[in-house]
Amino acid sequence: MQKGELTVNAARKIAAAKCVYLRSAETTAGKAVYKEYPHIRTLDEYFEQADSFDGWCDKACDAILAAEKEFGDVFYLTDGDGYTDSCAAALSLRGANVSFDGGVAPHAARRAGGGEVCITACDAVTRRPYLDTVLGTHILEVDDAYLAGECKLWLMEHYGDETPVTVCLKGKTQSMPLHAIDGLRGYDYSCSFYIAPQEGFYKDKYGFGDLDRIMRRLTAADGCPWDKVQTHESIRINMIEEAYEAVDAIDNGDVDAQIEEMGDVILQSVLHGDIARRCGEYDISDVLGGLCRKLVTRHTHIFGENKAQNADEALSFWEAAKAEEKSYVSTADKLNRLPECFPALLAAEKVYKKLIKAGVQPDESAVISPAKCFADAPEAECARKLFWIVAALSEKGIDAEAVLSSYVAKLKKEFAAAEQAGDVAGFLRKS
Repeated sequence: MQKGELTVNAARKIAAAKCVYLRSAETTAGKAVYKEYPHIRTLDEYFEQADSFDGWCDKACDAILAAEKEFGDVFYLTDGDGYTDSCAAALSLRGANVSFDGGVAPHAARRAGGGEVCITACDAVTRRPYLDTVLGTHILEVDDAYLAGECKLWLMEHYGDETPVTVCLKGKTQSMPLHAIDGLRGYDYSCSFYIAPQEGFYKDKYGFGDLDRIMRRLTAADGCPWDKVQTHESIRINMIEEAYEAVDAIDNGDVDAQIEEMGDVILQSVLHGDIARRCGEYDISDVLGGLCRKLVTRHTHIFGENKAQNADEALSFWEAAKAEEKSYVSTADKLNRLPECFPALLAAEKVYKKLIKAGVQPDESAVISPAKCFADAPEAECARKLFWIVAALSEKGIDAEAVLSSYVAKLKKEFAAAEQAGDVAGFLRKS
């Protein structure tokens, strides 16, 4: 035990307590305390009995809670300050009255910074939380090679492979690239990793927090002259264009293009969120909060009591939850809330599906042969027949918008060949 790691208050309580449990006498500090106070009990035997870390934690909690009933207060000792200790957290979840007497955290890898994420290796690989790399990341209790490897894989989701990591093992520190942290020998409970805050705008990997910070920089008073003057209205069409480009990348099976275009779609949401923030309307956290809340409240078969056996039942539960949230009182109410800017074919298909769900019977006589469908018909009748063509396609599970787009693309390709061959007069009759 290093000098100063045990506070005077802690030493006094250990000496006076009727029951003291020590997490492990195998660590440097644990050995010293166990030697100094013979009445201490250790939890090491449960490490040997349990087949997993969670199993050890359950057995350790059982022992401490049993001792609490027998002796009253129980003093539980662990390395560090206790706030990141998994057993202390588990005791609190099981209803124990847990209070902390802070000691001195001996993790030599730790550095002072503007803030940090501090988590045990077991919690890191089990929960795999999102990391904002502008904060330092401190991982404790990396006590075997498996945990080190799993931590490495998790960290590589947020950091570049060559990111420097400070490793503290058996009281010694060294710096190494992230990809090498699982290649050491002799991991034990004292081992910890530390990655310093990744500040600035040039990184190997970025997260959502970085995107928000970059956008705020671009729209600051001294930011980009174009970005900072945009409004919801001035970039309205960009949302549509980027969505179409993303769909085009999907249709083409172009993965690289999908990565770029999906990013552009996200960019539109983030830019609108930033515009709204500066106007005092809302910000991107409101957008994310609304989205997450909707996903939870509408998946009642996942987060609620409903059970869905197939995709149709899942969709039915979603629509029922949506109707309740939106306070729909009628089918007309649902129709009136469809976006007015929908493409006409898409709107027709949406309206038709909602009408059929409401019990409306389809007009079988509405669709006639293509050759006679619109001959001499007034405009209103043409619109009516076009609607029922879309409805008929919908009944067959065919996306009218998609098939028409596909057909137009086919025409364009075939016309190019016909034009090159000098045979365009009868082109449409042959298509």
